[in-house]
Amino acid sequence: MSSAIPAIARAMLKRNGLNAWLGRRIADIMGQTPQIRPSLDQPPPSAAELLLLDEIEPDRFRARHNLDNYAGATFGGQQLGQSLAAAARTAPGWPASQASGLFLRSGRLDQPIDFVVERVNDGRRFAQRRVLASQDGRAIFDFQCTFHAREEGPAHQFAQAGNAISPEKLRPLPDLVAHTDLLPDTLRRIFAMPFPVELRPAKPEGLFDGPGSPTRDLWMRIPSAEGMREEADHQALLLLLSDYWLAGAAAAPHGGPGRTFLVTSLNHAIWLHAPAHLNQWLLFRIDSDWANHGRGLARGMLFAQDGRLVATVMQEALLRPL
Repeated sequence: MSSAIPAIARAMLKRNGLNAWLGRRIADIMGQTPQIRPSLDQPPPSAAELLLLDEIEPDRFRARHNLDNYAGATFGGQQLGQSLAAAARTAPGWPASQASGLFLRSGRLDQPIDFVVERVNDGRRFAQRRVLASQDGRAIFDFQCTFHAREEGPAHQFAQAGNAISPEKLRPLPDLVAHTDLLPDTLRRIFAMPFPVELRPAKPEGLFDGPGSPTRDLWMRIPSAEGMREEADHQALLLLLSDYWLAGAAAAPHGGPGRTFLVTSLNHAIWLHAPAHLNQWLLFRIDSDWANHGRGLARGMLFAQDGRLVATVMQEALLRPL
C-alpha cells in the first residue's frame, strides 16, 4: 500500500462491488462448511490460527483460516506464509533460506486453500520443496523454497537501517486514517479495519495523496505472534508480512487525482538472512526502481531493531490503468 492506494482500493471496490465486499467470508475449516464472519470489525485470525494446517492426506494440507485483504479476496501474504508452513512440515527441520511464488489467480474467501507439497530434493545441507496451492481444484499459487542447515562461512552486511525514527514515537495506521481528510469514508473504514500486521509509517506525509516517492520506511510487527517459539513459525509469518504494503511502492510515483490503477502482485521472492521474532518491530525499507509495460518492480529490506538485516524481498506487480 502506498500513496496510490486510495486509487487502488477504489478500483478494487469498483471491480468487486461494495455489496460483495461487505458479504465476504472468512473460512474456518474444521471439517465443516466455512462459517460466515459475523462482522468485519471482529478481530482477524491470529498468527497461530493462520498457521493451523490439517494434513488431509500425505503431503497435502488444508488451511483452517483465510485472511481477508478487504478488497474481495484472500491476502496474498497468506498464501506465502501458509505455503512455507506446509513445506516446513515435510522438511528436515532446517530453517528456510529463500522462497519465491507466482500468484496465478485471486483466492476466494469462502473456499479453503489446499497446499500440496512436492519433495523435490533432500541433500546433506539443502532441501527443496515445491508447493501448489489450490481452491476447489484450481491452482491459485505456485511456490518453491529452500531449507538450509546453517554452516560457518564469511559474513558481511553493508546494508544499514540508518537513523530511522523509533516505532514507539510513531502513530499506528488506524490513528493516521482517522485524522486524514484525504480518504472517502469507505476507504477510511477499510484502512481502519483490524489486521494481523501492525503498521506505523516513519514518514506519513504524502502517504494518502500522490504522486509520491516510492521510497518509504514502514515499521511492522505481528503482535499475536507473542509466545510463539518455533523459528519455522516466525519465518512463515515473515513471508506473510513481506507482502504487506510492498507492491504499492511501484505505483506511488504515478498516483494522484484522477489516476486509478489495478495493482495486483504477480510474483514474489524473498531471501531470509537472520532469525527474527515477528511480535517485535521490523523496519521494512521499500523502494521501486522501475515500472513500464503495465508492470512495476518493488524491493524491500527488513531490519530488526538492532540493525540486523533479516530478509531481502522483491516483487513484480501488475499496474493497469483503469
